[in-house]
Amino acid sequence: MQWTIANCDILDRPADVLVLSGNPQLNLSGGAGGAFLLRYGNEMQERLHEYLKSNDAKFVDRGAVIQMPPCGSPYNAVLHAIGVDAFYDSNTDVITQTITKSLEMAAQLSAKTVAMTAIATGYGRMSMHDFGTAIRPLTVLDFHPVENVDICMQKSDAVNELATLIPDAMVA
Repeated sequence: MQWTIANCDILDRPADVLVLSGNPQLNLSGGAGGAFLLRYGNEMQERLHEYLKSNDAKFVDRGAVIQMPPCGSPYNAVLHAIGVDAFYDSNTDVITQTITKSLEMAAQLSAKTVAMTAIATGYGRMSMHDFGTAIRPLTVLDFHPVENVDICMQKSDAVNELATLIPDAMVA
């Protein structure tokens, strides 16, 4: 499996499955989720809120991964990875577990390429160092049939920092 750290807009990255960092209320209120809402319209937000309503919940737990259909996007599925709690706190164990669950779900969807954000590093308070520490053990695992995992970030300094933490990853 090849890991790539890319300096790009995640919504421009071709992939079978998109993994977005989500919040417990499943609001597409900022970051890549907000950009998804602006680019593809309200359908995803409506489906996420319907998910909460149908589960009689106001939020989902940290560590949850919620699968949604493409909602007008080019992906086969969109996974909302909840790496933070209501106060946007997280830790490396939660991120490792959440990304593992995301990649297992992508594999079940027969994805070959997965594009993901740096979960919990935007509005969440996770440092890039801690995010790298959380994903490093995953880079040697096999999530067949997934062949490529692209971590997409718009800040070149974040790309460079993560690249030092995951030396086997390609940088694009």
